[in-house]
Amino acid sequence: MSKTEFDEFVQRQRAKNQEVNEFDSQKQLEEWIDYLNQLYDDISGFMRGYICNGDAEIKFRDINLNEDFIGDYTAKELILIIGRSTIIFKPIATMLIGSKGRVDVQGPRGQVRLSLINKKVSSARQLIRVTVTLPGEPVPASPLIEDVNKIEWAWKIVTPAPEIRFIDLTEEAFFDMILSVADA
Repeated sequence: MSKTEFDEFVQRQRAKNQEVNEFDSQKQLEEWIDYLNQLYDDISGFMRGYICNGDAEIKFRDINLNEDFIGDYTAKELILIIGRSTIIFKPIATMLIGSKGRVDVQGPRGQVRLSLINKKVSSARQLIRVTVTLPGEPVPASPLIEDVNKIEWAWKIVTPAPEIRFIDLTEEAFFDMILSVADA
């Protein structure tokens, strides 16, 4: 290895270190809690008629979470009660690869995952990119790689592997999801 190659290595490491130092864990946590509240507002809106009729009820419960780079914190999980069926929306984490957050939806008949994902993404294949370059060649730009501050995040239902897809969380998709995990 030449000194020039080593110098380039050191410069790359310095740049990576600066990126890590720019991370604001408090800001990340506040954004995560805001996105959870937005999800819970959407759920309340979808269920508004049923709640007003007394056919459903929404409760909240504090849970403790711990994540690398953020530490211990408290978040709320939403508990949706419809008759004798209880569906829990449990926050899992915000520090995830390819996603800004995850909530597991747990019911008597199963579990579904919600992810806070780039609004433009509809399948897991869009999150993976493999590039092979020769030494000294520039890495080509990808149309999907965006500045994380410019991504529009959206809650999506994650289908099971192996063909993982991300379904927009619309009112209709929400009701289908509830039926899949509830005692229907």
